[in-house]
Amino acid sequence: MRDPFARPPLRLPAILRALADHGVDWVLSGSTVLAVYGAEVEPNDLDVVPSLEPVNLRRVADLLADLDAIPACFPGWVDGLSARECREWTPEPPTVRGLDHLFVTRLGLLDIPPELTGTYAQLRPGATRFELAGVPVWVCDPEEVLRRLPAEPRPKDQRRAAAYAAVRERLDIDRRPPVS
Repeated sequence: MRDPFARPPLRLPAILRALADHGVDWVLSGSTVLAVYGAEVEPNDLDVVPSLEPVNLRRVADLLADLDAIPACFPGWVDGLSARECREWTPEPPTVRGLDHLFVTRLGLLDIPPELTGTYAQLRPGATRFELAGVPVWVCDPEEVLRRLPAEPRPKDQRRAAAYAAVRERLDIDRRPPVS
């Protein structure tokens, strides 16, 4: 049975291959981006920012179904799903709102933030193509990840502060937010 409280380890090569096999059009965001750029962080999940085209959302839904995905349940999360809602979740219909979750899958945690970390349309133009575990992947600009860190750091961000600072220094990224 699918367990919304499970936290399986990330099997990065397998999950990247599954995304490619399903033809999902996406950009990598989150801590894995910083790891690609040399930060000493061990990501707990893979942040996938998908193109919001309906045909692509269908591919994401098919991927989630194939991975027997279920939204992760975190008691106490504001606006989070209950355990019952997580267990009853399906990827149908494949909408932005319905797919916007951190998922528990048989290949590890897969986070699909279609807008929170920047949209595909915002991230893709500045992304760089890398080959990760033998799979071509669009990786967003690390500055996009660093500038979206919350003003009040979460515990995991506090633990990773030195790694984030090293990436900023190595890439000469200014800490100030960009001017709008």
